[in-house]
Amino acid sequence: MNTRLALLIGLFLCVLLTGWLSYSERTLKELPSISAEGPDLFVDDMDLKFINADGLLRYHVTAERMVHFPFDEHAELAHPVLNVFNDSQPAWQIHSERGEITSGRNAVRLLGSVEILRLAGPGVRPLEIQTRNVTVNPDEETAETADTTRIRSDRFEVEATGVHADFRSNILELKSRVRGRYDRAG
Repeated sequence: MNTRLALLIGLFLCVLLTGWLSYSERTLKELPSISAEGPDLFVDDMDLKFINADGLLRYHVTAERMVHFPFDEHAELAHPVLNVFNDSQPAWQIHSERGEITSGRNAVRLLGSVEILRLAGPGVRPLEIQTRNVTVNPDEETAETADTTRIRSDRFEVEATGVHADFRSNILELKSRVRGRYDRAG
C-alpha cells in the first residue's frame, strides 16, 4: 500500500507541476515585449561638458531629462540649456522647451519656445533673442531658424523672419521681413 500511495502522490505532483509550467509559460507570453523603437536609456538632470583638442570648454549642455532611442540613435531632451563658449568672447546661452540630438550628433534641434542670450563682456553688450524651433550646429558654432524672431539689446529691438546666428563672429543674419527701432542714446 505504501508503494501505491507513493505512486499516486508522485503522479499527483507530476500533474500539478505540468499545470504550473503550462500556466507560467502562458503568463510569460502575455507580458508586453520591449518595442524595437522604444527608448533604451533615461538620464535625469543631465549635465554634459564638451571640450576641444586644447582642453578648453566649448559647450555645456544641461537638461531636466534625456531619453535615448537606439533604433535611429537620437535623443530627446526636456528643457535643455546649451552654453556655447568661444575663447575670450562672452558665452551664448540657449534655453528651450525641448530638444532633439540627431543620430550623427552634428545638429541639435531646439523645439518650441527658444531664448538665446549673449552675455555681456568687455566691449560686448548683452543681447536677447526670442524665437521658436532652432537648429544648432555645434561644429560650425551656428544656429538657424525660419520662424519669427525678436532681437533685443539696450539700444535696439528688431523683429525678423528667419535668422542665422554665427557664435564665433557674433554676427546675426536676418533673412526677411526685418523691422526695428534703434536708440542712439542707449
